Amino acid sequence: MAEPTGVERELKALEIEMRRLEAEYNMYFAGRSPRPPVETRRRVNGMVRQLDRQQLSNYADRFRFTALQTRFQSFVELWDRAMRARDEGRPGPFARPTHSSAGASAPSGSDGSRPVGKKSTEGDEP
Repeated sequence: MAEPTGVERELKALEIEMRRLEAEYNMYFAGRSPRPPVETRRRVNGMVRQLDRQQLSNYADRFRFTALQTRFQSFVELWDRAMRARDEGRPGPFARPTHSSAGASAPSGSDGSRPVGKKSTEGDEP
């Protein structure tokens, strides 16, 4: 098998660092880490910028980089939204669901069907 090129090695390193960053953010939002992973995020952001400035002539490398770049940007938006929600004191995308008392606010039957006594009409979903 052929030796990986420099760009392929950089893409692999970016992929590994993105997984590490995702794990660190998950630990932070779960409360297992006291601070957000600012340094790791800065390092990954620099790697993305560096690869973005390069001329990728190989279509496979370009496709892989674009996919990684899009994934990173989606994560950044999610993490920023979660941080903003946490700063404002409201539940964000990583908030654990709260379980209310059984049946207190659920209008459906215990098996998830329509409430007892309600007749089916054409507009209702099954």
